[in-house]
Amino acid sequence: MKISLLLPSILLCCAPLYAAGEPAPSEMEKLGASIEKDPKFPPVVSYTLKNGLRLLILEKHFVPTVSFTMMFKVGNVDNEQGKTGLAHLFEHMAFKGTKNINSTGYGKEKIALDKVEIAAKAVIAGETSDNPDPKKLEALRKEMAAAELEADKLIVKDEYWKIYNELGESGMNAMTSTDYTGYVVSLPSNRLEAWMTIESDRFKNAVLREFYKERSVVMEERRMGESDPNRLMWETLFQNAFTAHPYHNPTIGWMDDLKRLTRTDAEKFFNKFYAPNNATLAVVGDIKPGEVIKLAEKHFASWPKKEIPERVYTKEPPQKAEKKINVFFKAKPMLRIGFHNPGFNNPDIYGLIMVSEVLSNGKTSRFYRNLVEGKELALYANSYHSTPGNRYPSLFVISAAPKAPHTLEELETGINEELEKLKKEPPTQWELDKIINNYEADMIKQLESNSGLGMSLAHNQEILGDWKYDWTTGAELRKIKPEDVSRMAARYLTRDNKTMVFLVEPEKTEGK
Repeated sequence: MKISLLLPSILLCCAPLYAAGEPAPSEMEKLGASIEKDPKFPPVVSYTLKNGLRLLILEKHFVPTVSFTMMFKVGNVDNEQGKTGLAHLFEHMAFKGTKNINSTGYGKEKIALDKVEIAAKAVIAGETSDNPDPKKLEALRKEMAAAELEADKLIVKDEYWKIYNELGESGMNAMTSTDYTGYVVSLPSNRLEAWMTIESDRFKNAVLREFYKERSVVMEERRMGESDPNRLMWETLFQNAFTAHPYHNPTIGWMDDLKRLTRTDAEKFFNKFYAPNNATLAVVGDIKPGEVIKLAEKHFASWPKKEIPERVYTKEPPQKAEKKINVFFKAKPMLRIGFHNPGFNNPDIYGLIMVSEVLSNGKTSRFYRNLVEGKELALYANSYHSTPGNRYPSLFVISAAPKAPHTLEELETGINEELEKLKKEPPTQWELDKIINNYEADMIKQLESNSGLGMSLAHNQEILGDWKYDWTTGAELRKIKPEDVSRMAARYLTRDNKTMVFLVEPEKTEGK
């Protein structure tokens, strides 16, 4: 993950991005909102409903559009043991409508859905029993198919999507990560209340119709992923680097868990984590903050606050041995190397960000200059300071592939040489200045994107605890000295903190 940064000098030249107009800060204060007045930060209006829903509003008038990001602090890490993939599957279900959308009449539909659930649980029990009875299973599956057919007759297909298409949506999507689930869309700015109406209904009155059909879609996605060498590499790295913390589970879930998931499980998950006090809504674009606040109060205030369960997960114990795993797969060789990082609550993370950037930021980076162009050892070589997540201590990862005729072992040696050199010889100040300049350029690009900025604000607030995180991180990175970079590399990029995954072709046997 590359962190976008906006530094004070950039804000000055980008000031016209933000509207100063209506409503005035005094009016915001009357509404109980706060507006950021420090010129080092964009003038984001922050407002929290009584039910805990946090609003972050940024007024921009480049084009008559507005982008919405609703982010929940719930992701793959929050699935119960034995129910991996549930966060991702629920994200799919959130597009299936509500009591008011996608249904010809919810009263009758609920009865039909309950019949489907009874039949589905019987099928799952039969399929997962120690001694499945084929004839009984066939009968149970027919009963379930018949129940689904009856329920389908009460569905208005794809009504949710059709409504948004008629409203002029752009980029409507959702994403599930290890840490969060987000729902995004951009609309013409005169559709502000339409969004409030639809989305408040979605999260207050969700109906998980067509659950088992969507579960089958996800299971097929899981099967397809098992033939994807890139996904296989990432999953193998996380499985072996994390032995205790739930970051070792794949976001899509394990197949054995997926086939046992029920609509009842998904409803419990929804009721547990989908609450206003577990979410941040970012609204960026051609709007007036006062109007956003008033409409949010109108449509979201009745969404009940919930008691979010305490989330204490087993802390990953310190790694004390180098790990190397060979994955045998018929594909071009590649490698992943992971080193445990201390997490975003530790100030060492800033030094590790710089380590990653020195190694792989652009064509003047160490990896590109020396491994890709210089020695021609690698087709590519990249690094990431925090993968797969940011809520908890994660991994500093190196991803690379050898360039024929060079081998994985030769590439590993080349990477190790670059790491050892960085530990002993600090980077130049020019290298660090280049990194800061690139961050500034990236943030300018982000400022021009309503959707990108909305995503950043919501993520920083909900996952890292402060929407200003990108900007404050910029100030911290400026404090990093060349010797700090070498010190962080020496502290964390060590053999006893290292997990390596090599993708190698299976050995050919005679006659095959």
